[in-house]
Amino acid sequence: MTDLAFLHLLQLSDSAFPIGAFAHSSGLETYAQNGMTKIDLEEYLQNQLEVGWGRLDLAALALAYEVEDGVGLENLCDELSSWKVIPGIRQTSLKLGGRLLTLSKRLFADSLTELVLTQPHHAVVFGVVGKRSGIELRSLLLAYAQGTLMNQLVAATRCLSLSPEQAQEILVRLQPVIVAAAKSVCDDPKTSFFSATPAADIRAHQQAFLYTRLFQS
Repeated sequence: MTDLAFLHLLQLSDSAFPIGAFAHSSGLETYAQNGMTKIDLEEYLQNQLEVGWGRLDLAALALAYEVEDGVGLENLCDELSSWKVIPGIRQTSLKLGGRLLTLSKRLFADSLTELVLTQPHHAVVFGVVGKRSGIELRSLLLAYAQGTLMNQLVAATRCLSLSPEQAQEILVRLQPVIVAAAKSVCDDPKTSFFSATPAADIRAHQQAFLYTRLFQS
């Protein structure tokens, strides 16, 4: 990976990259209103990395990295939509992916001008943009996973009794899980293309009906 590609990776995975990830908790807010503790939070995030978005989204990213044509990407996005059964989760992925694609075309127009997706899921777009920026797959997977985890932890500092320092401690403890998830997906992305977090899906669905909300989803 070149120095320029490395800088592009830092830019794409920066929380300041303006795609609106800060506005979403993916159901974490529902857990918070139902008494989630710091210990519960860490267990929840580890579960997501092992059998939730840490499998499904990372696998979608890896598969998108290998696809060479628009039809293949559209088919992948269709399949990913079928796995994201909760409307809030699916719409969040599409919103973030759509913004990422629009901004990336503005920033890296030469390699992305012709790319059009009717369902621009975040993980798929991240994989395509990363590949066309010359970023190696393993680095993309690690950056995507840590970035998603950090977004969840930042959301937790807003709706739980969790300090930024405590959030960083949780991140450090979960980084080996990130590494393991990325390795598993690199080894066999098709087998990793699944999600098995029914409780989290229910909480994400319930968030739309909360009396007061800090997050869009």
